[in-house]
Amino acid sequence: MLAANEIRKAAINLETKELFFLAGILGSDRLLGVEDPFLGYLTDEIAAEWENVKRALLTKGYLTLGDSEDELTMAPEVFARVAIAGFAERACWVRYEHASESFEGYLHITNEKVVEVARGDESDSFYTLKELGNVQAAADLLVERMKWKEESLSDLPALLLSRRKFNDLYESSKTMDIEELSHELSQSTGDIEASWALAKCLKDRVCEGELQLSIWNEDGWESQGAAFIVGQTMNWLIRMSLRDEEDWLVATPATKKQFQDMLLLWLEQPPETDERG
Repeated sequence: MLAANEIRKAAINLETKELFFLAGILGSDRLLGVEDPFLGYLTDEIAAEWENVKRALLTKGYLTLGDSEDELTMAPEVFARVAIAGFAERACWVRYEHASESFEGYLHITNEKVVEVARGDESDSFYTLKELGNVQAAADLLVERMKWKEESLSDLPALLLSRRKFNDLYESSKTMDIEELSHELSQSTGDIEASWALAKCLKDRVCEGELQLSIWNEDGWESQGAAFIVGQTMNWLIRMSLRDEEDWLVATPATKKQFQDMLLLWLEQPPETDERG
């Protein structure tokens, strides 16, 4: 039996087994991005670990005992965040990197709240659960953390090219000079001016990252992806198929406001597209 006790924490830190234990209490078995820590355990070993984990959670105050050993009370902030992480039908994997921060984690999304789940700084075996507010607040915060430029050249066309070709050029961009990189891009896209701008952004990028939006249905998770590059003077949004058999990518110049609006729409009402796979 679960009830709620009043306790508030800015961030909740859970060891992997603790997170699985709490999600299991709530009946969830689909934590994205968290490997099963009990894989390969025998039944007796799992039972013993459950007891150890329960004691640790009781010590932290995340759980309290009721009138009997079987009656557990979960702190409301813990309950809310684990429930959203375990049951939300929308999730967005986020990775970005710039000079002052490197981040990888999941946003679990409901209409009312967004919960971020990421590995803790101190140890890969710990996860930090943070509430980011509603979808609007979470989208605004994420864009700020990604260092998007306010303005970006908007009169350049979108570029269509092979995803595999772009990935090869991206990996080689630090060792290629801008003329060679621009030439390779223009050979694929047919646009000299926009290819030069994209090559310049690749060469002087200050932040880059990826997002993958996943939607839960009866058969599992369906996903679509996007990436981005922030340069010294402009931003590029990269949309691509996630299907192995498809090889296309569209790079589009985008302002901070345009990306913010797209992200908000994406998180609030995911579109039905052929990109899911």
